Amino acid sequence: MRPVQRSQVLATARYEQTRPLSQAAVLEIKRRRRVHVGPCLTFLFENTTTIWYQIQEMVRAERLERERDIEHELATYNALLGGPGQLGCCLLIELDDPVERDRRLREWREASRSWLARTRSWPSLVPTSF
Repeated sequence: MRPVQRSQVLATARYEQTRPLSQAAVLEIKRRRRVHVGPCLTFLFENTTTIWYQIQEMVRAERLERERDIEHELATYNALLGGPGQLGCCLLIELDDPVERDRRLREWREASRSWLARTRSWPSLVPTSF
């Protein structure tokens, strides 16, 4: 997938003008790109549009104006797309109870080193990276 370019990131004032339409469209895209795995795990398969939205929202929420701060957001979020031959996604963990969340995250942190993935088009197991 193509990474989001700096030229695609709108100034906050301009983004505010288009935000309601952008938000509705991107949330619909994200809805179709979610795969729920059990009661508290969801894989969100990002694309250039969803990453652009995340960057715009961070620039807006944090009121970023310095070029280096915006470039940092670009690098951070573009990394979620994966590189050539890779499939990038976010693992969303939804646990409301802070005690359970802390316990399970510690367990999963260790387990994540041994996760494998398989798809219909690539039936061999491949290691994941976090």
